[in-house]
Amino acid sequence: MKKTHTAWAVAGAAALLLAGTPAAYAESGQAPYIGWASSVSEDLGTLQIPISSDSDITGIKARIILDATQSEVAVVEGDALALFSGTAQDGIWRTREPLKLDVLGGYSVQVEATDADGDHARGSGSLAYFVAAQIEDVRTDRTKIDVDHRDVKVQGVLKGRWPGTREVKPLAGFPVDIDVRARAKATPTTDAKGRFSATVQLDEAAEVRPVYRHSPDHPEVLFGEGPATRIEVKQTPTRWTTIRTSAAGVDLGRPVTVTARLERKTAKGWEPFAGQHGATLFTYGPDVQSEWLGEFTTAADGTVTVTASPYNSGRFLLTNRAEDEDPFTASVSGESKEVEVRHPAAFSRFGATRTEAGTVRVEGALEFASNTPGTSTVLVQFSRDGRRWSDVTTTEADWQHAFSVDVAKNGPGWFRARFVAPKGYQAATTAAVQVTG
Repeated sequence: MKKTHTAWAVAGAAALLLAGTPAAYAESGQAPYIGWASSVSEDLGTLQIPISSDSDITGIKARIILDATQSEVAVVEGDALALFSGTAQDGIWRTREPLKLDVLGGYSVQVEATDADGDHARGSGSLAYFVAAQIEDVRTDRTKIDVDHRDVKVQGVLKGRWPGTREVKPLAGFPVDIDVRARAKATPTTDAKGRFSATVQLDEAAEVRPVYRHSPDHPEVLFGEGPATRIEVKQTPTRWTTIRTSAAGVDLGRPVTVTARLERKTAKGWEPFAGQHGATLFTYGPDVQSEWLGEFTTAADGTVTVTASPYNSGRFLLTNRAEDEDPFTASVSGESKEVEVRHPAAFSRFGATRTEAGTVRVEGALEFASNTPGTSTVLVQFSRDGRRWSDVTTTEADWQHAFSVDVAKNGPGWFRARFVAPKGYQAATTAAVQVTG
């Protein structure tokens, strides 16, 4: 190749006159600082050289040396270089056109630079004069797989970009890896037009990407990769059916059983899903931690049976973990109707006595073994014979669960009190107390 030896003027000098201030780190009389010369990453035939100084750069010479032979093959200087970015005191210089060298490979670069003060410096670098691989027109025949269709066909074209001409041409006879999770699952070879095609089988959702990896068989071509395509999984639907509890409500401490069936959708319709693992919980509400009841495996008919004695009212929650064992099958949760758990209540004392005013004073107190209701309503009842009862009045117990009320009743009879149980509590009734007069 011819060497270029021409005088030249600094392109950025006029701009520098306006800028006025040299680079902050430069000192008067300081020699130019030459950064590492290198290929432009997206244009490997173009050489770039970063240089800074305390005055304008007035001369640059770059000697190109083939690593394989250590022989000088070209000299770049003068108008062959132009300021690409920055200023004449602190900028990056690039060759106006890609270098046209006879041999592909690695090159060393020896740089000399001179500034307007006459200071001189030397630097070095490297030129990666290789063909850059690029993969285009990447396509897949599907973006979703299911349990019966797990194969994905990947196609594309491998091309190379030549450093000296920027020409892009197909690369024939080259291996291309079809990567799944950064590992090659297939390696087709390109045809005369650079085309490749391969089919990979996926067992879960993943990205597929064609990659050309630098090979000793083709040392002149560098690594290149195509775009990744995300392949999702279309899962087989599952559902819970016939979720039943043995009782709508139980007293605290009493067991309740839930029975449910797990099904999956097939070509024949919904069928029992046997051998599925999962877990059962009892949920007390959105802001309360659920109680773990244990794991299950569905029976041959897809059923699950779980017995528990929950502490409070709530619902059974069943969840199968299909995706843990088979990503092609959907996990699903099922919830029972609410089961009321009734906490015990009792009267700790009760009495009824005639007052001097002729009324009957009814009083007593409640006690609760576990939960305590916010409000305790007491119904007072009366009977002339101790068998047939009628409601007289209601009253609210105080914060200590005690109550007292006067009722107007003439003549003898029997009195008793009933705890009007709210949701989640057992009802309670006192023994009858006889009042005379």
